[in-house]
Amino acid sequence: MIFYTPEFDVFSFGYNEAMVAINLSRLASQLDDLREQYANPDAFLTRLHRFFSFYHQYAHRKHRDAIPESFLRQYDLPKQIVPQLEMTLRTLAQSEPEQSFALIEALWQDDYFEARDLACYILGQQSEEQTQKVMAQVETWLAQAQDRAVVASIFEKACVGILAHSPDLFSGLIKKLLNSKELRHQSQGLMALSIYLPKADDKKLPMVYSMVRPFIAQSDLQIQSRLAGLVFELVKRSPGEMAYLLKEVLSDTEGPEIEQRLRSYLDYFGAEHAESIQKAIKNHSRR
Repeated sequence: MIFYTPEFDVFSFGYNEAMVAINLSRLASQLDDLREQYANPDAFLTRLHRFFSFYHQYAHRKHRDAIPESFLRQYDLPKQIVPQLEMTLRTLAQSEPEQSFALIEALWQDDYFEARDLACYILGQQSEEQTQKVMAQVETWLAQAQDRAVVASIFEKACVGILAHSPDLFSGLIKKLLNSKELRHQSQGLMALSIYLPKADDKKLPMVYSMVRPFIAQSDLQIQSRLAGLVFELVKRSPGEMAYLLKEVLSDTEGPEIEQRLRSYLDYFGAEHAESIQKAIKNHSRR
């Protein structure tokens, strides 16, 4: 049994997870120490790994069949540690661009996922005046082969400022990725759309449909799982419009491959829309 005193707080516990107690006084001290080293990348990295090692859950065993979030070296941290760290560094990230970019460069060279994830967060906190520099950094990162979880962090965290200050610039980045001849960049573009979609205004949905339509009609097997994830998000957003789009693409596309692709999406829909798509597939197969 764990007894709690005022200096302790329980952040969270979930299904099949051990309850995690954090000494808030110690955590605040550790975070202050990291703040003090913000302008000194080498010292910051040393303390960052010391900090993560302290909260690494050494006794926590993940299911052997679970797909890892990242294939980089990674800590197993309580869920609240990274958000607390980001909150602590937010003001510095927003007010000290020169120090921030120096720290971002150092963090990116580190071979742990958490370091690169933090680099993405700091980049995403830069002011509007830094938007072009932020975009250049994002494009440099995406031009290189990256771990899938790192790519997700780039879009979820590093692009926050771009999306807020210059949404057209972000849309241009997605279009550039989707129009690339490289499957890796196409996959990145589909991921970006999936991440962007929940935040998108309804007025932006026609643009998203136009971007995704060519991939539904004909796409490489290597990006099918990424495309399926985007279709799932689109169905959640507007099942009626997505059912209409799929049937429209089906009508304009020859061959059995499109039928197989649409069948894999049926479970995303409610019974009424799924039945209408299934009927359209049957009619298409008779052509």
